Amino acid sequence: MSKELKKVRPTIAEGMKEIKNFLMDPTTDNVELPVKHSFSPGIYARELTIPEGTLIVGKIHKHRHHNFLMQGSIIVLTEENGVELLQAPLTIVSKPGTQKIGYAITDTIWINVHENKDNTEDIDLIESRTVTTNKEKYIEYQKSLVKKITI
Repeated sequence: MSKELKKVRPTIAEGMKEIKNFLMDPTTDNVELPVKHSFSPGIYARELTIPEGTLIVGKIHKHRHHNFLMQGSIIVLTEENGVELLQAPLTIVSKPGTQKIGYAITDTIWINVHENKDNTEDIDLIESRTVTTNKEKYIEYQKSLVKKITI
């Protein structure tokens, strides 16, 4: 009797989780990327410089927001769009729940822009309002919004 081998094809979400686990492994070399923060009334902008050859995992964004690819070429993986080659100049509007994994083909400059109603310059507070680190926390956040609406 012959055994059939099944090809297991992971979902994009599963593949993204494997990449994220690899990068979070303590034996994987990690580097701090330079970030510039800027503020104007009601707006927070975060500019990230990504050196050529860098693999990066973004956080899960809680809200719809603009992204500006100002310089470079980067391969980006998302659950919604799969794998895409993005080249500057480019403007993208990300939906809530979006997480990106990117590989910089060339030196890349990426800017995220978020609402900042109270004009705080506390980066930790802004991050707590705009991003989360995993899908479970994002789902909890979504549920908290539903509770607020239905009360």
